[in-house]
Amino acid sequence: MEASSPLPSDGESGYAQVTATPKSASSTLPAALDVHAPIRPRWVLYTNVLVSLLQPLQYGWSTTQLNLTTFNNEAECDAQPVVAGTCLMFPGHSKAEWTIAVSAWIVGGMIGALVCGKFSDLYGRKPIMMANCVFMIAGAIVQASASGIWMFIGGRVISGIASGGATGVIPGFISEISPPHLRNSLGVGFQIAITLGNLLVAITFFFADTKSGWRFIAGFPVVLAVIFLVVAPFVVVESPTWLLMAGQPSQAERELARLFGEDNVHLAKTWIKQTQPSPEGVDTDSRLEDLGLAAPLGPQNPQKPAKPSLAKLFSPLLLRQLLTAIGVAGAQQLTGINAVFFYSSTLFEQAGIADDRIGIVAVNFVNVLPTMFCGMLATRLGNQRLILFGLAGMFISAIGITVSLVAGVPALAIVFTACYVATFGSSLGSLAWVVMADLFPDDVRAMGNSVCVGCSWLSNLAVGLAYPYIAAALDDYSFVPFMGTVALSFVFVYMAVPDTSGKTMQEIQEAFTARRAAKA
Repeated sequence: MEASSPLPSDGESGYAQVTATPKSASSTLPAALDVHAPIRPRWVLYTNVLVSLLQPLQYGWSTTQLNLTTFNNEAECDAQPVVAGTCLMFPGHSKAEWTIAVSAWIVGGMIGALVCGKFSDLYGRKPIMMANCVFMIAGAIVQASASGIWMFIGGRVISGIASGGATGVIPGFISEISPPHLRNSLGVGFQIAITLGNLLVAITFFFADTKSGWRFIAGFPVVLAVIFLVVAPFVVVESPTWLLMAGQPSQAERELARLFGEDNVHLAKTWIKQTQPSPEGVDTDSRLEDLGLAAPLGPQNPQKPAKPSLAKLFSPLLLRQLLTAIGVAGAQQLTGINAVFFYSSTLFEQAGIADDRIGIVAVNFVNVLPTMFCGMLATRLGNQRLILFGLAGMFISAIGITVSLVAGVPALAIVFTACYVATFGSSLGSLAWVVMADLFPDDVRAMGNSVCVGCSWLSNLAVGLAYPYIAAALDDYSFVPFMGTVALSFVFVYMAVPDTSGKTMQEIQEAFTARRAAKA
């Protein structure tokens, strides 16, 4: 069968002359392709994932960056005068100023998450990831050179924009370049990078616990951004999904060939569901299962993609997906994990650990290990079931933390805190990013992910602002509210969140369509 099609020329209809796949000018296609057939990607796929994970590494770094008692011991900072060698960051700052410094990064994260989706739809995923590095560099430089806490707060906002941009673009990018059977394993890399960032900055506390050490901690993300900017132009691909939506099928095929080899381009195209305007201007959904026999509508030359519509995102067709993804985003943050990373140094101080850095490193190390096995576990158990197991473990751990504190055994509370972190990291913490990206069809994924991640940052802000006052008011019972949010999250995931593990994007949307039809 010839690779070209007897379609009218570009000037005669909305159909474009078919371009052969990179392998050859003609090919013989099988009668049917198994869309779940496991293929061996080329090294380019794994390199793309690794390079993109430099940005969530900055997210994890910024999360734990300020979690050291000597940076902000309230009694030492309130002392008049401040004793030398104490309250190392901006001596004499108030509790309110410190709370704003912690939360300013989250405000920036909301801005970055909400804005990045629109721009990544307009200009592509790769340019936005490159631009995001500029914010990483600017935020780090402002923080490292800050002469006062309010200048530092400004730098935290800028760094937050970079972190928010990473959360809004990179999970979707990894999902778009991954084959169905590897989407979980590669997708959880986002959370692994975050946990490694948490751990690495905790390790720096042992040799940067000085008057100027915090400036080196604040400036380190410059290194991550520079590495990305140097390497990405040569190895990072543009999302084939975005290229198809932008009317660039030839370039999309070239990128698919780089990722999976020329022989697998036809199969890789069947993983993508695309919405394009028909010649009459009416939107039509077409799964790319033509196996290369028909090219996408429109000219072959590069053009701007059709703007995804917020109206479509909030339409009855996608409203259930949107609400489900927002619920997953809220569950990830409102179950209290960032309360541990923002303020765990206080818990270790209460436990009588003279050097709280030991406890911080231990908790972060426990966070990294289970996360690394999450992809494998999700492939065996399914996303939904693993999240439910994790939430059950978090609920039991929260009870253990509370009972231990009430009984006056803070050392045991640290053990349960480690269990809490481990069960979160091996389930909801890692899989929330994967599930949110999975739930949306290709043409609104960036915008939908942007909205959901924005809600995630809003929930993060609520925890960051409220938890210090909750902890002060409830004392040893400060984790009781999280028991409630964990229980509600369990019910929500059980009732509303589908299992997306190993499914193509088309199959996930068909499941929502069938569920909607069954209730009609």
